[in-house]
Parts: sequence; C-alpha cells; structure tokens
Amino acid sequence: MAKDPTVQQLRAFQAVARELHFGRAAARLHSTQPPLTRHIQALENALGVQLLRRNSRNVELTPAGETFLAEIDIVVARLERAIELARSTEGGICGQLSMAYVEPLAVELLPRVLRQFVLLHARMELRLYPMDTRDQIAALHEGGIDCGLLRAPGNVDPWLEFEAVCSDVFVAALPAHHRLAHEAEIDLAVLAGEPFIAYEGRIGQGMINAMLSGCATAGFTPMVKHLVQNTLMLLALVAGGEGVALVSSEMAKLPRDGVAFVGLHGSPAKSSILMASRRGERNSARDDLVHLLRRAAPVPVQAGRDR
Repeated sequence: MAKDPTVQQLRAFQAVARELHFGRAAARLHSTQPPLTRHIQALENALGVQLLRRNSRNVELTPAGETFLAEIDIVVARLERAIELARSTEGGICGQLSMAYVEPLAVELLPRVLRQFVLLHARMELRLYPMDTRDQIAALHEGGIDCGLLRAPGNVDPWLEFEAVCSDVFVAALPAHHRLAHEAEIDLAVLAGEPFIAYEGRIGQGMINAMLSGCATAGFTPMVKHLVQNTLMLLALVAGGEGVALVSSEMAKLPRDGVAFVGLHGSPAKSSILMASRRGERNSARDDLVHLLRRAAPVPVQAGRDR
C-alpha cells in the first residue's frame, strides 16, 4: 500500500510546478535533482495519478496536477502558519492575526482602533498588509492572511464570509484653481461636464463602482480622461489640472498642495467596507476588531453577516 504524501513531497511538487524545471526547483529547495525526482515519483504513486508530464526538454502540469497545485498551495500555507503560531506561542506571544486593509483605512480609522485592540490583546502578534480588494480575496483563498478589510466585492464568494464594518463616503477632489474649489459642498451633477480621473479596474473596482453609481444617480456618465493605479498619482493629476476625481473622505484628511476636497450633497457616492475571512475561521480577536472598528467608524453601516 502506498504511503500518505509527506510534507517534503508536497514542497517538492510545489517547487517543480512553479518552476517547470527540475534543476531550478532543486536550487530553490537547496537540494539536488535525484531526491527531488524521487519525491515526485513517490507522491504520484501515493495519489495514483500523474501530476507532471516530463521529457528531456519540457516539464508541464497535467490537469490533475493543476488541480492538486491549487489545493496544495493552501495546505502548505496553512502548515507554515501553524508552525509560526506554535513558535510564537512558545516564545510568549499568544497567537497571531494577519490582516490586510484598503488604503484609506490607514489614514485615521485603523491607527485609532489598533491602540485599543493592542490593549485587549497585548500578547497577540498583529501583522498588517496594505492590499486592494482583489489581492485580499486571493490572499484569503491562498491562506496568506486571516482576514481583510476590503470594499464590497462584485461577486458572491461561497468560500468567504463578510461582515459590514462601515461606509466610506466619497468627496470631490478638484484642482485648487477650480471654480468650485472654495465651496463647502456641491451637487455631484455640477461635475457632469468635467473630465474625470479614476482608478484602474484591476485595483479599484469598488471605487469605480461607487463613482459610476453616484454619477448615475446624479444623472450622468463620467467622462474618464485618465486611469491610475494609486491615490498619489490620482491627486497629482488633479493638482495638475487634468481633471476631477472622487476619493475617499478618509484620504481627504491628508492635505494635498494644489487639490481642494469638497463634500458632495447627500453623499451620493460611497462604498461599504467589510471584514472578510474564510468561512468557519472567525475568532474572538477578529470579532473584537470588528466591534472596535464599528464603534470608531465615522459612518457606520447596519451590522450584517454573510453578505
């Protein structure tokens, strides 16, 4: 009877599947090719399926290998995390929480809340990673993070659960010399004829959806002149007079030369910020963080789960 796969076999397959070359995979694992080949053969025998097709020149994944790799990435990531947790607990740290967050939350909300969270969980190691929503969802699937503060995704994900935290209300970012720059608040409709600067869809889908929804409510479709990958570039283009934009009111708390932030009457553009985690893996530390965020949020939303 074939033995169950070992961790060494899984790591060997992972390396070869990533490199598609036995020599490079061996170097990656600080090993040599013969033991690597033996690990792969033993793994295929244990599973009873062929994972790789190889000849003297090429290595490629079989359909079974592609399926196996997707699941093994998660298993190995979980194993590495379990090892880290065991070592951190032995060293006097009681647990670990890895969390990602979208950019605006780092301005004021997270720093204020984290001071309180550390008092509640003084012996917990907290790891924080700035990530856009799409990358957070991928990291949750791969086991790279425990939870993430993200914008409401467009699609329902059966592997994840979401809990509402707050609403991120948008304001208009205008060039400092714009005719409306000194207004306290404007109707979004007055920007109908302006060129807009927006985030690229790959990184800012939640922002784009909020902008399009808000403009549609105001009765127009924005004319997008530039697409950018981050807020710094967006504001630089606004300051340069290239157009107007809608940005998080959190980002507007950071003064920017050449840019005027103006409120929008009725808050027509906003997006929900959700706490996301893998289904069935919630814990008390995560729940405490959600509670603190809701209490400190400038614009709370109705609490809900499994959205």
